Order: sequence, then C-alpha cells, then structure tokens
Amino acid sequence: MLISCCRGVAVVALVMLGACQSPGTCHIAEIEVDCETARLSKRVDDAIAAQRYQDAEALLLKLTALQPRFSGAWTNLGTLYVARDEARAAQTAFEKALEANPSNCAARVSLGVLARRAGDYETAETYYLSCARPMADSLEAYLNLGILYELYMGRFDDALEAYRAYQRVAPAPDERVAMWVRDLEFRTR
Repeated sequence: MLISCCRGVAVVALVMLGACQSPGTCHIAEIEVDCETARLSKRVDDAIAAQRYQDAEALLLKLTALQPRFSGAWTNLGTLYVARDEARAAQTAFEKALEANPSNCAARVSLGVLARRAGDYETAETYYLSCARPMADSLEAYLNLGILYELYMGRFDDALEAYRAYQRVAPAPDERVAMWVRDLEFRTR
C-alpha cells in the first residue's frame, strides 16, 4: 500500500494488485474490477501522491459509486474527511468500508479514533480490540488501544500490555513507544 499525508493524517492510497489486460478485468485490493475502474483507481493514487485532495475526493466518490464493494476506496474517502474535520462524513465512509469488507482494520481503527474523540471510550475500545491480534496489520490498533487505556481510561496495566503488543508486532522497535513503556513501568510500580 502507498501512504501519503493529508494535513498530517495518513492517507492509504489505492494500489492495483494486478495488471489490466484490455478488454478483460483485473484485481484491485479485495475485488475484481473492470479496466475503467482500474484506471480510475490509478488516477486516485496519482491525485493523492500529488496532494490534490479535492481531485482525489471527487475521484473516490466516482469510484465508490462504480464499485460500492471496494472497501479501500471508502476507507480513503473517510480518511480525507477526517483530515477536513468532517467526522460525520468520515464515520459514514468508514462504516461503508466495513459493510464492503468486515475485516478492514484500517476502517475499524479509524472508527475507534472517531469514537474516542467523541468521548465514547468503550466503543473505541471495542473497535481497537476487534483488530488487535498478533499480526503486523494490528499496529495501529495496539497503539491506539494503549493511548486510549493510558490517557483516557486510566487503565495503565492494560496500556502497558497494548504497548508491549505493539512492540512485538512492529517491524522495528519504536523508541517513542519504548519510552512510554518505561514511563508506565515506573509509574505502576
């Protein structure tokens, strides 16, 4: 996956996973699509890479209309809305991403972040836990779960466990998280 930044918020760009052979079909992310959809997806990637976020939004809206089961497009659209502080639109987009693919952890974690920002910590915890498993795609879930427990719920032992799980699945040690672990270990003695 390609990652780009939109005003400090990570935007997961759509990536074609297969080559398109005219007049056939190809595979993008979790669904098979026609070549026109694949070309549209490529235009989204290009707009995000060039930081043309209004263009990306328009293209994503067109893409989600053409391929409503394309979970990644809904997730990207939600991320763009988060960057513009449009929480309600973001929530709707992330929920549509989950309708298309209930296993979409990026959408689940993003819904957890929105719930946490709204003060609904139990819902945030539920979203994070639904993706917390010993796999690399759980990084954001573990990190957000640790932050939720430590800063919002005062559950320091649970925060330590989440941060340690993050470090276990991270491809490389994260010194920032290691510092948080040391601080919590000191505070919970």
